[in-house]
Amino acid sequence: MKRLWEAGEGLDALIHAFTVGDDPEVDLAFARWDVVGSMAHVRVQLAAGVLDEADADVLLAGLEGVLADVEAGRFLIPPALEDVHTAVEVLLTERLGPVAGKLHTGRSRNDQVLTDLRLWMRAELAEARGELLALVGALLDWAEAHPEPLTGYTHLQPAMPSSYALWAGGYAGALLDTLPLLDGAARFADRCPLGSAAGYGSPLPLDRALAARLLGFAAVESPVTAPQLTRGAVESAVLGALATPVGLVGRWAWDVSLYASGELALLALPAAFTTGSSIMPQKRNPDVAELLRATPARVRAARDEIEGMLSLPGGYHRDLQLTKAPLVRGVRAARGALAVAAHLARGLVATPRPLDPVLYAAGDALRRPEPFREAYRAVAAEVKAGRRDFAPHPAPDAGLAELRARLERSRQGPAGGPA
Repeated sequence: MKRLWEAGEGLDALIHAFTVGDDPEVDLAFARWDVVGSMAHVRVQLAAGVLDEADADVLLAGLEGVLADVEAGRFLIPPALEDVHTAVEVLLTERLGPVAGKLHTGRSRNDQVLTDLRLWMRAELAEARGELLALVGALLDWAEAHPEPLTGYTHLQPAMPSSYALWAGGYAGALLDTLPLLDGAARFADRCPLGSAAGYGSPLPLDRALAARLLGFAAVESPVTAPQLTRGAVESAVLGALATPVGLVGRWAWDVSLYASGELALLALPAAFTTGSSIMPQKRNPDVAELLRATPARVRAARDEIEGMLSLPGGYHRDLQLTKAPLVRGVRAARGALAVAAHLARGLVATPRPLDPVLYAAGDALRRPEPFREAYRAVAAEVKAGRRDFAPHPAPDAGLAELRARLERSRQGPAGGPA
């Protein structure tokens, strides 16, 4: 089978291997969407009179068969076939014969891969949004079950009275605040590039608006020169949007690791959530929290890798092929972190103990009748002299009912409507 772009010339084997790279592995992520995009393209061809109904029916039936193979895990991309687009067309040719060669009419691999990527990113962001909300729900469930007092830290030093509910609720609220980033990235990805071909459109009367409707996009990406300019930029935006909540997960995991340390012992992890030591039989390690703590760096690194490739002139350049692997790697790392964090949150064990009374010193200073600066100095002198019998006062309300209401509203979809 000749390569899709081959017009008679051969290709050096080493050059072939280098230019193909890891596409046969990476492109498996996009296989379902490649078939779905091709089915829409067949219907657009039919509407334009480029295909007759008989050929369109054969192609659609063949694509349904390939889609079944993809969903059953039977679809593979041999290295010799270069990418998912070639593998799908080769499989169709084996099954349908020469009519499969009509599938690509009016389309380039450039708008084909863009369509695959946009469809994949939309679906992944929708899943990530659900995973983020599941994590918020797990944190709120845990916060509601744990109103007990907890030392609040600044500079890693005991600072103010707090509570387990405030600790978990704070992360829940902050994560909810990141939803507009995911929703904005989803809107950025929600433009249909199909029909832009190699970046300059097609002379055939293909209805790009029909393609967008068939694939569920909000609009056509227009003009035809725009999709090649936003390739990489959309991917970067998606990873950037995910990096923010995953960054919060990393900070929360840092807390978990610290609070579960033997010295603080403010939290405990179930034994099934910890790993053992190869030399110390008594030791259990919070590896899951440590790996969650490291994940934000992986997501940001994937985004940086893509950003580093975007110093390009207009139009398509093969450099952009290399944005696929970091996109998949970064999105999968982010989604994995959100899912694992929710699971960990449900299993955390609070180990409360009475607070050190000196933590109430600030409250004492605030309640005194003299000006605060004078009260501050007086209380500081008392602490220095050894006083510790400051009157307890409750930690601020965690606002969990409001957070719960926000979560339920967020489950209805983005504030600006469907992404």
